[in-house]
Amino acid sequence: MSETREHDHPEHATDPETGSNAGSEGAANETETESGPIGMTPDEAEDIVALVRSGEEIPVGAEDFAEALAVVAAQRDEHFDKFQRLGADYQNFQRRARQNERESRELASMGAIQSLIPLLDFFDMALKQNPETATAAQVMGGVEMIKTEFVRVLGNQGVQAISPATGDEFDPLRHEAIERTSETNVEIGRVVETRSPGYSMGERVIRPAKVVIAAADADESPDAGGQAGDVSGDAEGAN
Repeated sequence: MSETREHDHPEHATDPETGSNAGSEGAANETETESGPIGMTPDEAEDIVALVRSGEEIPVGAEDFAEALAVVAAQRDEHFDKFQRLGADYQNFQRRARQNERESRELASMGAIQSLIPLLDFFDMALKQNPETATAAQVMGGVEMIKTEFVRVLGNQGVQAISPATGDEFDPLRHEAIERTSETNVEIGRVVETRSPGYSMGERVIRPAKVVIAAADADESPDAGGQAGDVSGDAEGAN
């Protein structure tokens, strides 16, 4: 290959003014521009690597370069193998992560269902009562027992009731104002009555408590009425 390049670029006449071989410099610049600083294209380099691996004769003048290429090619193959293994490991990790997530959801659902199953036993006990002899007090006692057990189950799952007392401050993040009333001694904007309790799990509200809030009388000043209206509006907007 080196001999070929020498035949392609013969020596030229020396420049009489500078004393340098202008033709040789031009040829060198041309070679560097077309083939890069090493004077070899990627395809030619691959050919030499193939010759090295096959054990065939290396072109004259390319022995050192062929040895360097062989080392680089081996490193490239090693890195490529590592890359393929990393890709396979990542795919396996994703598959295991999805499987673990699915199993976690199934186990969580199974635990909640297992805690609810005993409630069915209480319902069966209540239904086995003779409706002709059972008193209202017995029926109510059975319902109360079922409710107590259900509340206990919810508590074990981290569920807590939201039931504000009369006079408590209205919280639009935990309460839902379903009605306003001025017939009360409670301070305007505060809770008058809880119609139905809400429930939360940790910091997350599952269902806000439905409450009645105190509002200004319609005959009072517009500012007072507007204040109550803003509180109610905030409650509805929060939900």
